[in-house]
Amino acid sequence: MKEMKNEYLHIKSRWSQCRIIFISVTIIALIITNNSAIGQEPKDTASKLSFTMNINAIASNGTRSLKVIVTRKENKKTIMVDDLNTPLDLYLKEIKDYDAVTGTGWMSKTLLNNEGEGIFIFPSWFRGLADSVHEYTFIVKMNADPKYQDAEEQISIADAIVKLEYSGEDSVKSLAASISGWKDQAYIPVANAELKLCIKRTFNFLPIGEAGVATDSLGEISGEIPLDVPGNANRTITLAARLEDDDTYGTVEVTKDVPWAILPKANPIRGRTLWSPGDNAPLLLVISSVIIIVIIWGTIFYLVSLLFKIKRLGKT
Repeated sequence: MKEMKNEYLHIKSRWSQCRIIFISVTIIALIITNNSAIGQEPKDTASKLSFTMNINAIASNGTRSLKVIVTRKENKKTIMVDDLNTPLDLYLKEIKDYDAVTGTGWMSKTLLNNEGEGIFIFPSWFRGLADSVHEYTFIVKMNADPKYQDAEEQISIADAIVKLEYSGEDSVKSLAASISGWKDQAYIPVANAELKLCIKRTFNFLPIGEAGVATDSLGEISGEIPLDVPGNANRTITLAARLEDDDTYGTVEVTKDVPWAILPKANPIRGRTLWSPGDNAPLLLVISSVIIIVIIWGTIFYLVSLLFKIKRLGKT
């Protein structure tokens, strides 16, 4: 009887020890799991790349758009971000859904091209808003990309009006422009602005006049147009006045087509020469090549036909 009692006490003691060990292991596992869950989000966030957004508001002939350029640092170099797969969202004044009453909120979205650039096209309702509002705060935001951290950038700009005048009398061709910006509830001339007079080409703008010249106290600037500049094929030339990347007004440009006598150089007619492309090769060379190819393939088909005849003869 005494031995059974001692054995029972021994088993009870071992069971208590097992319970204590099991509870301790369970508590330690819960602590480790909780710490891993808490530390997981900062680790994932830290593993994502960061980038910088450069925003430029553009007003071209009265039509507004917004251009964004996304870059990041890699090995102390600035490179374009061309692998951002999440769209960028554009908001007016506040980050929220579009509010038709206040005319604020979400406006548009865009994806970046291979050069890390994106263009936001403004919605139709913005034109009605621009008739009464002349100062804007645009916000660009990106969320939930698997590779890059969330980012947000904003820009505040005011309206500006650029006017362009062309004078083509006598032998002197001149171009004059003026700029007025919205300030204190009115449009006033913008002095010392780097308003550039240009000729619009196919892919860029050709500046005319002296470099680094700014507008006077009346917001005006003028310059002479070179007479030897070729125009467009339709006997016109496209003149432009541009204010580029201004901190207050962004990029503002206006263009104007005027009559022009100097036409662009016509491309010479390509002759049939040995160095011409295949579609313009000399006829003798084309005919000779065709004849040689026909002879070669004809010989091959003739030999194959002879093999079939020999096989038939062998069977008979």
